[in-house]
Amino acid sequence: MRTYHDREWGVPTRDDTALFELLALTYFENGLSWAAVFDKRNSLRNAFRGFAPASVAAMTTDDVERLMADTSIIRNRRKIEATVHNARLLSKYSLSQLCWQHEPRQRHRLRSWDDGRMASPESIQLSVALREAGFHLVGPVVAHSFMQTAGIENGHFEGCFRA
Repeated sequence: MRTYHDREWGVPTRDDTALFELLALTYFENGLSWAAVFDKRNSLRNAFRGFAPASVAAMTTDDVERLMADTSIIRNRRKIEATVHNARLLSKYSLSQLCWQHEPRQRHRLRSWDDGRMASPESIQLSVALREAGFHLVGPVVAHSFMQTAGIENGHFEGCFRA
């Protein structure tokens, strides 16, 4: 997990495919641990065709059923169906444009675990914007975690080289 933190987590990206993967992995994590999702990340990438939005959008109900039988991934029908649904929306929207407009103007300082938060005013706004665009499984907590993972909001503790 240290290598993931040092090289990936919180590194700003504006690439729609990368953002789509990060968003999907964030809601796949809901109710689980990040370690559980991270352990299945490569299998999820394979199952969802590299998270290429057009490829995922072309998935059918037969593909969903196939994924429900795939023991190498997290088999949650709502999350699998949301991933296909959300990919279809990316033919109309740029995830980068939707998300980065909610970048916080000020950094929320994290000095200790007590400074952490589950949502922010910006993640609430992003959640609303994504839901208005039709995205599924994108509540304020998922939006906040996603924003930190994608580097839209800096979620690193003070003193961390990434902060």
